[in-house]
Amino acid sequence: MVNWQDPQVIESWSEVLVDTNSVILGLYGWSYVLSCQIESALLRRQLPFQWGMISYLTGRTFFLVTLILSAVTSIAIPPHLDCYYVVKFLAFSGNIVVACTSMNLVIRTWTVWKTNRFVHVFMALITVGHWFTLILDSREIQFSSSPPSSGFCGFMIVNPTYSAATTMYTTIFDFVLLKLAIFGYWRSSSSSLFTIIRTQGIIPYFIVFLASVVPSIFSWLNLNYVMNVFFAWPATCVVTIVSSYAVIPTFTMPPASHRTPVGRPLADTTEKPNVRIATLSE
Repeated sequence: MVNWQDPQVIESWSEVLVDTNSVILGLYGWSYVLSCQIESALLRRQLPFQWGMISYLTGRTFFLVTLILSAVTSIAIPPHLDCYYVVKFLAFSGNIVVACTSMNLVIRTWTVWKTNRFVHVFMALITVGHWFTLILDSREIQFSSSPPSSGFCGFMIVNPTYSAATTMYTTIFDFVLLKLAIFGYWRSSSSSLFTIIRTQGIIPYFIVFLASVVPSIFSWLNLNYVMNVFFAWPATCVVTIVSSYAVIPTFTMPPASHRTPVGRPLADTTEKPNVRIATLSE
């Protein structure tokens, strides 16, 4: 039986956590480069800014910055850098990313129920509650300094009660959005439930929900302060990528304006968006 409170066990899993974060940085960095069409189109003014893009852009950018800062401080501590504030920022930015990923699904679900004000009010209330739990969780983060010989900053110590409550709320929140999306598509379609799940973009909801379950379980187990946050970054990486792809179809793409070529059939002049957006295969 593993003694999870053993300092040697904690130190071993701390090293694994550092290596895992480096792998996640490479994976997410690669995914970010391959899926930066929205950012590129906004910079080149090929796509007008829309309010629904705030959570999309904020979540992606914050998570990339968080991973880079986490990787830098895990290799060597830059001079005159206060690790306490670094860890506090990592905790705060991590919760910002979680809020943005759930908000992406809220925006997607909002468009499904665009004519139902009751559902809109309900989603607004549970979203505010989600933000409130994330703020409380950020305030309760503590700092554990690493040994001087390690050469890197310490780790964040989460309050088990607040962390478990936050992760559980996030899991239930994602599950509610999943049910609302399925019912919203089902009530306006004559297709079978399986067809709706396969063709209407419901799969990302399942992925986000399942990814949020694992950190919730380990938060409730409370093995040690390292294992409490061990699966936080992998799960956040998955939900950030998937929820970003899920919200893209809600953005309004302007049609490309071009002249009809002489001597070409009229069917060839169909207007298409001038921004190619990668979508998650469903």
